[in-house]
Amino acid sequence: MARNVSEVERPADVPEKIGKYVIINKIGRGSTGTVYLSHDPYYRRDVAIKVYNIEEDQDAERAKVSRKMFFNEAHMVGMLQHPNIMPIYDAGEEDGSYYVVTEHIQGARTLAAYCRPDNLLRVDDVVEIIYKCAKALHYAHGRGVIHRDIKPSNIMLTIDNDVRIIDFGIAIVSDSEVSRIEGIAGSPSYMSPEQVQSEELTSRSDLYSLGAVMYELLTGFRPFRADNLSKLLHQIVYATPPPIHTYRSDLPEELEQVVMTTMQKDPDKRLLSGNAMSAELTRVYKDLRQKYDSLDNQEHFDLLRTLTFFHEFSHAEIWEVLRASDWHEYKDDEDIVREGEVDDRFYIIVAGAVKVEANGRSLGTMSNGDCFGETSYVRGAKRQASIKGDGQVTILRVSSSLMEQVSSACQLRFNKVFLRSLITRLQGRGAANT
Repeated sequence: MARNVSEVERPADVPEKIGKYVIINKIGRGSTGTVYLSHDPYYRRDVAIKVYNIEEDQDAERAKVSRKMFFNEAHMVGMLQHPNIMPIYDAGEEDGSYYVVTEHIQGARTLAAYCRPDNLLRVDDVVEIIYKCAKALHYAHGRGVIHRDIKPSNIMLTIDNDVRIIDFGIAIVSDSEVSRIEGIAGSPSYMSPEQVQSEELTSRSDLYSLGAVMYELLTGFRPFRADNLSKLLHQIVYATPPPIHTYRSDLPEELEQVVMTTMQKDPDKRLLSGNAMSAELTRVYKDLRQKYDSLDNQEHFDLLRTLTFFHEFSHAEIWEVLRASDWHEYKDDEDIVREGEVDDRFYIIVAGAVKVEANGRSLGTMSNGDCFGETSYVRGAKRQASIKGDGQVTILRVSSSLMEQVSSACQLRFNKVFLRSLITRLQGRGAANT
């Protein structure tokens, strides 16, 4: 029997209701407020309710900014209806609590998870994501809205690999009576030069910020880095970021050109609009897809199909795993996994064999089709054994973060086969967890 939301046991710090919404649980907390999960029975959808820290904030100036951010978002209820912009359904004030109601997407995570050099998305996926963001910004700009805070943590990636731009709290809305947040507002690392200098902003400021996000998604590094804010802002206004090819030599020159054009200091030298940016990315994307579908990748697919590990996978699911992985060759005695290290990858042996060692003693070997890296199921867990090449070995390294973005069917299949292989290995040899 289904339980009424009000019957669900709540933590002490979770209110029973906010406005007309019955609260299920707290799902997040940020510098400006707390986010709760509720269910809207009228529309039969889950919603996220952000409650701004206005009355409880001891800093009067910060509370003033939070109040303006609330009114900014409340002003846009139903205003932006685009598939790649998080919709704002409702807003209100009750007993001094100011809240905004938005779509809730189960399992979504922000792009901040993919800004590390060791956990980058595939290049064609980055291009597709930024393409969608550029189209969404073009739509918003056409309705007189400049976001002003485009950054990885304000772009969400759903489990279906779709995109939502979130948090219009400091947006500029043309012809609006709502008080603007003046001066430098936003996240410094992604601000345009004109935003840093508190000049009048146009839609091209958002495109600069989107270019900075793309730079980081491709390289794992922000365009400008400094040990204090004044140096960082000086770099944004006067310095040129390191060329992308100094970090990666495998990216097409046309893609680097799009990023650097979008990040020109002079707004007039940038791409004209979000549509212009998306058109450039479309051309790059077609070339990348042709490269992805090349003979090398087909050979990788054909080889995986022969492995016992993948016998139960559909063709589409094998391609999904390939997209969440990289192909790596190791030499004899080269470390693949080191005991005591934290690593979030799963490993499948494609060709060759590996040695398993723990506490300086040998635990055995594994070969074609075997898998290891089960401690990745526990976030932050340390490897309990070392794995080294036993002769030359080819390994498929599967990112646990990227696997969260593949289809549910593929995730279930992968987990079922991986865990079954693990149980078989432990029953047969009693090997240490890896």
